[in-house]
Amino acid sequence: MGKRRARPGLYQCSSGDCRFQFTVTTHTPLHSTKLPLSVWLRGMWLMLQSDKGLSSVRLAEALGVSQPTAWRMGHALRLMAAREHMLDGTVEIDHFYLGGRARINPDDPPPGRGRKGLPNTQKTPVMAIVQRPDDVTPGTPAGDARAAVVTGLSLRAAARAAEAQIDPDAYLMSDEATAFIALGENYARHDTVKHSSREYVRDAVHVNSVEGFNARIRRTIAGVFHHISPQHADLYFHEIGFRWSQRIVTG
Repeated sequence: MGKRRARPGLYQCSSGDCRFQFTVTTHTPLHSTKLPLSVWLRGMWLMLQSDKGLSSVRLAEALGVSQPTAWRMGHALRLMAAREHMLDGTVEIDHFYLGGRARINPDDPPPGRGRKGLPNTQKTPVMAIVQRPDDVTPGTPAGDARAAVVTGLSLRAAARAAEAQIDPDAYLMSDEATAFIALGENYARHDTVKHSSREYVRDAVHVNSVEGFNARIRRTIAGVFHHISPQHADLYFHEIGFRWSQRIVTG
């Protein structure tokens, strides 16, 4: 009888007490994948080389797989694009909303005015964070960007999202939102601009960078994905933030 061989790509721990079998994708976002790694690498290249990303329909057409498979591949690739280091230096924060009003059913009673109508909205609050470049020499990295879904933009939700992303020694900049003003006490410095008084820039104090990132997220969703669910929004933010973070200073 011929010598039995393990399948290609399978490895085993050399410790006699362990003998754990694994592949290069074990315990990664590609764990237990049935697709060849060449398909994953092509999908990764297609997603990262595009200006605003690829929908699952377009990714499926390019790779020759089904749309549900491309959808799952996209989420695994976005998970790998997440950046985990803390942001320091000068950091801008802002919030915006995704989504819109629920579709009107003519058989439903009118929602009413004021707070009575709030349950009928489908807007999702998001907090965005952008790091300014420390060095403006052409060719240097232009800073990272992150975004995360928060619950109602309360102080507790904003603090929980910020403490996982921003170094306590950072110089924080924001608008005059109550949650952000209270949040600034947790950082070395904090300055605000008062948009309600038409103040948008005061010397080097502004949130124009993070507002530009907010606009990029909205344009990407509207033009590429058309709609994303709040449950998966953070994965899409990983991809958009990764692409933003590859910029370099040009002038």
